[in-house]
Amino acid sequence: MNITKNTTDNLNAVLTVTVDKADYQEKVVDVLNQYRKTANIKGFRKGQVPMSFIKKQYEQAVIFDTVNELLQKSVSDYINTEKLSILGNPVPVMNDIDWDAEQLNFDFELGLAPEFDVDLSKVEIETYKVKVADDEVQKYVDNFASRFGSLKSLAEAEAEAVLKVDAKVEGQEEANATFVRLEDLKDASAFIGKKVGDVVEVNSNDIFDTVEEATQELKTEVTEAGVNVSYTIKEINKAEKAEINQELFDKVYGEGSVDSEEAFRNKIKEESESMYSKEADKQIINDVVAKLLDTVKFDLPTEFLTKWLLTSNENVTSEEQAKEELVKMDKSLRYQLIEAKIAEVNNVEVNAEEVKEAAFAAIKDQLKMYGQTSIPEETLQQIAMSALQNQEEYNRLSYQVFTDKMLEIFKSNVKLNEKEVTFDEFVDIITEKNKELEEA
Repeated sequence: MNITKNTTDNLNAVLTVTVDKADYQEKVVDVLNQYRKTANIKGFRKGQVPMSFIKKQYEQAVIFDTVNELLQKSVSDYINTEKLSILGNPVPVMNDIDWDAEQLNFDFELGLAPEFDVDLSKVEIETYKVKVADDEVQKYVDNFASRFGSLKSLAEAEAEAVLKVDAKVEGQEEANATFVRLEDLKDASAFIGKKVGDVVEVNSNDIFDTVEEATQELKTEVTEAGVNVSYTIKEINKAEKAEINQELFDKVYGEGSVDSEEAFRNKIKEESESMYSKEADKQIINDVVAKLLDTVKFDLPTEFLTKWLLTSNENVTSEEQAKEELVKMDKSLRYQLIEAKIAEVNNVEVNAEEVKEAAFAAIKDQLKMYGQTSIPEETLQQIAMSALQNQEEYNRLSYQVFTDKMLEIFKSNVKLNEKEVTFDEFVDIITEKNKELEEA
């Protein structure tokens, strides 16, 4: 077997593969002998069918399959050995093949990755430091106090009460057991002062802001005219917020992690700013990508990529459709090439141990959100390893590790102009950037 590469231009090449009969004949004979052992042909005992019959029926198909298998492996090995940077996959050139010939020739078109340089030092973007104000810290404190609070039974309903009720919509036979938070209602006056056992009759338009909300809460179709509902009160409770003390601190952050209200608030502020910092980091990546796509210019082998899409994507059935698809994937393809170039220059690699560590950290953070801060490390490791058995999850975490490494490269090489903003200002900035991206 012999493989030669003929470069058409900087972006295109043709591989010519010459396959001699000796390269595949032994494998073909082995396969035909196996067929002979198992073939059932009328008039012959099993295993005694003449080879001439077997060849007549199976030989050409076996040669075709064997040669194609050989071609796939040899072309792949050649590309890897020669370290060819290609786009898509080799596209076979459709030639007439004489399968009985002593020598077979096959051509494969290649789309070559373009040569270009990426100078991150020339990229300049604005980055954001989100400051968490005291009133936002207070919202977190109130949220923790409510989450770790308790329910207090009330004799009669008041403004912040939560009612357990049986709700019966007019015209329906059965009532639905549900809960009503009075502070969520448009007008809760019909419920105020009521006791367990009382029945409150209202129209849905009086207590819900929209038809959609009424439909969702009552689990029935509601029109603009609303529906009449009878609420039979079963329980009246009020959520009592937990006191801001050591017991709450321990429940939120683990025993002894913080020892005063000031330390508690500082911890909340620190974690909030860290969370917003991660969002700001995501925006660094987005802005650097946008800048690179705008400034790093190179040509693509569009004619080859059109052919490749036609041969590899079953949903693409015409050249026109392939060209349209290529336009859609243009930015993504270009950034993949830019990203690969940056990774190559900076020796960015991801190993299994790093993915394992990322899984462990993700599980730990997720459980922490639900207040589970004292789970043994061995248990966390087992959960993480179980998650990594899912190939999709492994790939997701692997790319996350890769992205984190790329972020550090950006931070070290790109000129970042930091701007201090409030959370609301940050949200407005990101919203506007996303809007511009959609319109681009």
